[in-house]
Amino acid sequence: MIQLKDLTFSYLKSDGSKVSETPQISNVNLTINAGEFVLVCGPTGSGKSTFLKTLNGLAPSFTGGVITGELFINGVDLIGLEPHEFASVVGYVNQQPENAFVGDTVIDEIVYCAEQLGIPIDEIELSVKKISELLEISDLLERPLATLSGGQQQRVAIASALVAGQKILLLDEPTSALDLVGAAEVLRVLRRLCSEEGVTVLLAEHRISRVIAEVDSVLVVHGDGSVTKGPTATQFNDPRFVPPIIELGLKLGWKPLPITTTDAAKKWNETKPEFQAKVLSSATAEVLAVSNLEVSFGSVQALQPTSFSLAGNQITALMGENGSGKTSLCWAIQGSGTRTRGTVITYKGDTKDLSTTERLEVLTMVPQRAADLLFLATLSAELEESDKYAEVSPGSTAKLFQSLAGRIDTSIHPRDLSAGQQLSLVLAIQLVKQAKIVILDEPTRGLDYSAKHALAKQLNSIRSQDRAVLIATHDIEFVAMIADRVLVLEKGKLISDSSPLEVLGSGKPFASQLAEISQEVGLISIEQVKL
Repeated sequence: MIQLKDLTFSYLKSDGSKVSETPQISNVNLTINAGEFVLVCGPTGSGKSTFLKTLNGLAPSFTGGVITGELFINGVDLIGLEPHEFASVVGYVNQQPENAFVGDTVIDEIVYCAEQLGIPIDEIELSVKKISELLEISDLLERPLATLSGGQQQRVAIASALVAGQKILLLDEPTSALDLVGAAEVLRVLRRLCSEEGVTVLLAEHRISRVIAEVDSVLVVHGDGSVTKGPTATQFNDPRFVPPIIELGLKLGWKPLPITTTDAAKKWNETKPEFQAKVLSSATAEVLAVSNLEVSFGSVQALQPTSFSLAGNQITALMGENGSGKTSLCWAIQGSGTRTRGTVITYKGDTKDLSTTERLEVLTMVPQRAADLLFLATLSAELEESDKYAEVSPGSTAKLFQSLAGRIDTSIHPRDLSAGQQLSLVLAIQLVKQAKIVILDEPTRGLDYSAKHALAKQLNSIRSQDRAVLIATHDIEFVAMIADRVLVLEKGKLISDSSPLEVLGSGKPFASQLAEISQEVGLISIEQVKL
């Protein structure tokens, strides 16, 4: 279905004068079969999104740059064609499909692409019926898009990308903001598309651990221009993006490396590795007190009356399914978001009563849409402005950013960074301020495993007697690595406040992958396993 011959893609230099000396994709030769389910992975900023865009014409038509070589799709060389000339063959779902919706209702969104391609109405109706049944969204067709969950929105985006009969589907980070249930729904649908409809699926993803068992092969974009493809067990040689299940096998010397929890559990039972107890940091004095906090949007109550406190020297995770109220709670605590009633008391008073300057001295927040906080023309300008605003020594933000994302040309525009690199930049800008309260909303979205470890190290380094960190996330493995305490929301109600061992342990709803593999009481993270 897809054949690449010496495919090379390079961006132009920042001044637009000539092609960059380092191609993003260099001399790629590979074949992908019809109906194949391919995981596309690699380090943060390696070029995964760019690679997908070369397969649908967005690179270079939209991104700029120069592409050479041959790109055969179903036997036809499409190099040099515009994206609309790919549209009937290749469907594409970007990192944030909700931002690309153009309709008000599900049915409006699904038919839009087919209408633009001039497909007759009776054919569209048949296609909508078939694709909506396959994706299990037939009962959602008249629903407003704004009322859907994250998993439902992803399925609608997939339907709109396939309604014109496209046989190739490209997806960029489709599960990164979904809970376990939503992610499982999307993966199940993709597997059916491959096996029942012969659709070729390329799925770019950082949360690899719960995907690798479902795919047929793994394609790695290495970051040096090279791209390799092969069986799952042979493609994870780079420690920057090795998922926990592979990391566990490498750490314990298991051969062959298991790629499913079932195979890993067998290895665990055969070898019975030793592990140490997880050490949680003790809480110090109260830093923030939330009392009877409520959030409503019209008749919808996003957050029921909620009370808890955050203490110094602790990292608290906020977990729950999509739509449970995590983001609403974070913004209500921050003080500039919607709050129906209740108080959020800090050492300077209630956050909603503070001026912008006072609030930033007390509390800093990284939102889900991290790029909204980037507004200058170059990376170097953002880094320098951050140092000045935070009143820290020059280079402090740059040092923190480099620890998360590696070395990057500082003349680049921040909007040209990958999603993971943008998040790393905003994390660095916010963490360097040394506020007493730090709130992070989905901070690992778009980060590879190496960057997650670097973030965990930074969060541990800012621990102090009078500083508290709150992390809203679906990333179970990151919570297992970093959290001292876990709050769980369900339909806007705080239903649990306990240790990560009780929430992420074997048999629990949010069980970590290691807990599922080992079935050991008190074991939730790879850091606990002894060599």
